[in-house]
Amino acid sequence: MIVSATNKQRRQALICFLIACLLGLLTKFNILVPVAFDQLLHSLFNTVQTNFGDTVMAIATFLGNPVVDVIYAFILAGILIIAQLRVPAIWTVASVLLGDLFLSIIRFIVNRPRPVGHLLSDTASSFPSSHVFGLFVVIFIIGILVTPNINSYRAQIIITWLTQLIGALTIMSRLYFNANFFSDTVAAILFAYAWVILSATLYPKFATFLQRRVPLFENEEI
Repeated sequence: MIVSATNKQRRQALICFLIACLLGLLTKFNILVPVAFDQLLHSLFNTVQTNFGDTVMAIATFLGNPVVDVIYAFILAGILIIAQLRVPAIWTVASVLLGDLFLSIIRFIVNRPRPVGHLLSDTASSFPSSHVFGLFVVIFIIGILVTPNINSYRAQIIITWLTQLIGALTIMSRLYFNANFFSDTVAAILFAYAWVILSATLYPKFATFLQRRVPLFENEEI
């Protein structure tokens, strides 16, 4: 299988999911930790806002915009289709779109207000961060689907560092603009990893179903 998850990754994903759920409970009921740490970082970022910082962080938050994340998924799917990997392409788009639905359910349950002094136009629940979740779903998909299949070690390093840089800047931008608390971004990363590993775990059944039941995919590499 082109996409798969190891038992170690599944265990890690379960731990990530449980920690993220715990963070959700703590923040929903305003328990001291991590709320106190969130407030500390919130106050810190309020003191470092500059015109230059506004420009850089605006670009960073755009790169993690949920709509842009979907565009990333379709671009990646297009590349996979060109490489004659149509089933992984469909899986990639489905993972991102269904991941957004999964995120919406969590946000509805927790329903955490945005930080005071929010400088952007976001109005939905703060926990977990939709920008960070969507971007890291794409990053983790690249990590398990694309990077391992690149022969050049240098290219692997470049892709890894580039995606991590964009991810880090997006996290910083959400804090900088008071759009999310720090725990919102941490939980988003944890939920994103858990979601992608769950999706990768289901991929063999999904791919086999398409190959056996849909004539268009019967000769596809899966």
